[in-house]
Amino acid sequence: MVEASKLWFEKACGSSECRTLIHPWTDTCLDATKSMLWSCIKGSYKFYAMVYVIQILMRGKKLKKKDVIEHLKMYIKSGIFGLTVGSSFVTLNCIFRALFFSRFNYYTTVLLPCTISGLAVYFEPPYRRVLVVNLFVNLVFEYWLRTLEMKGWLRRTPGKETLIFMMGSAIFFYLLRLDRENEKRTPLFWFFTPPRISKEVGKPMTGIHGRSPACPHKEPCINYILKGTAQLFGVGCAMTMLRTIIPRLLTPTKAFKSLKMSHLKLGLFFGGYIGIYRLIVCLLCRSQGRDSALYALPAGFLAGAAFRASPSTAISLGPVTSSLQILCSWGYRKGLIPANLPLVELLYCVCQGLLFHARVMHEDVCPRYIINLMTTVTSSKADHIQAAFIEKLQRTLL
Repeated sequence: MVEASKLWFEKACGSSECRTLIHPWTDTCLDATKSMLWSCIKGSYKFYAMVYVIQILMRGKKLKKKDVIEHLKMYIKSGIFGLTVGSSFVTLNCIFRALFFSRFNYYTTVLLPCTISGLAVYFEPPYRRVLVVNLFVNLVFEYWLRTLEMKGWLRRTPGKETLIFMMGSAIFFYLLRLDRENEKRTPLFWFFTPPRISKEVGKPMTGIHGRSPACPHKEPCINYILKGTAQLFGVGCAMTMLRTIIPRLLTPTKAFKSLKMSHLKLGLFFGGYIGIYRLIVCLLCRSQGRDSALYALPAGFLAGAAFRASPSTAISLGPVTSSLQILCSWGYRKGLIPANLPLVELLYCVCQGLLFHARVMHEDVCPRYIINLMTTVTSSKADHIQAAFIEKLQRTLL
C-alpha cells in the first residue's frame, strides 16, 4: 500500500480537481454533497444500530419501556453525529480547496476539515462524549504504535500486548473501585463494573463454598463467579456473531456457514477475564475477612491473562486510556482542570482529525476500526475517495 508524504501528496494531488480526488463518482460539488449526505444517513444509522445492540447485550439486563425510549433518542442523536461528520468531509474539502488557492494541501485536505467536523460530537450527550473520546484516544495510541512498528522502532507481539493489558487492568480496576466510592462516577464503557467495596467484616474463611460477609456481592461466591463468566462469554460470542452475520444477512445460509470455532475466542477472553477477577477478589475477601480496593491490583493483573485468548492492540490499550480518563475526571472534580475548558470536545476533534488523516494518508498503520467505521458510515464512499487518491499517487511515483 502506498503511503503519502507531504512532498508526494502535494506533487501528485495538489493541482487535482475536486471531481477527480474528493468525489470521483460525480462531477459537481453540489451533487457530491447530496449523494454523500444520503450515503451517510444510511451508513451512520446502520453503524449505530450495531453499536447500540452491542451495548444492550453488554448491559445484560432487560430493557424497560423508559430505557427503550431513551436508547431510541440517543440512537437518533448518534446517527446525526455520524452523518454530520461523514457528509461534511466532501463539503469542507471542496470549500477549503476554493479558499486555499484552488489547490489541495497535505494538511488542509483531510486533517483540517476532519478536525473541524469533530465539533459534531456536541450532538451526543455529555456522558457519551466521554465514552467516544476514550475510544478515539485509544485508537490514536494504537495508530502511533503501528507507526513506530512500521519504522522499525518497536516490535509488537501477543505476549507483549498481553503483559501491557495485565498491568493496565491491575491499575484500572484499582482506580475503578476507588471511583465507585464517589457520588459522581466517571462514565466508562468496559466489560463490567466491579461492585462497591464492601463495608462488612467477617471471619477469615477457606474454600469457595458459601459467601463471606466481606464479599462485595449477595449470592454464594461460586454462583457469582460462574454467572459472570457465563454472561460475558455469551456477550463475547454474540458480538463476534453479529460482526460475522450482519454483513451477510442477504445470504443467511452463507452467513451461518461462515461461523467457526475461532469465533469463540472473544467469548473465552470476556468470560475468563471476569471469572478470574471475581475469583481472586472473593478468595482475598474470604481469607482476610474484609474487602479492599487493593485486591483489584492482583485480581486485575491475573485476570488480564485471559486476553491471550483473543489478543488485540486496541483492547490492550483500553485499560490505560480508561485509567487516564478516571484521573482526568478526578482532576475536574478537584479543580485541577478548569471546569469551563471543553477538554473532551477539543480532544475528540484533534483525535478525529489525526485518525481520519491516517485513514487517507497512512492506511497501512491506520487502526482497522477507523477503516471499517469510515467505510460503513459513508456506505463505501470513503473507499472510492481512497482509491482515487491512491491512483493519483501511484501515477506520480511511476
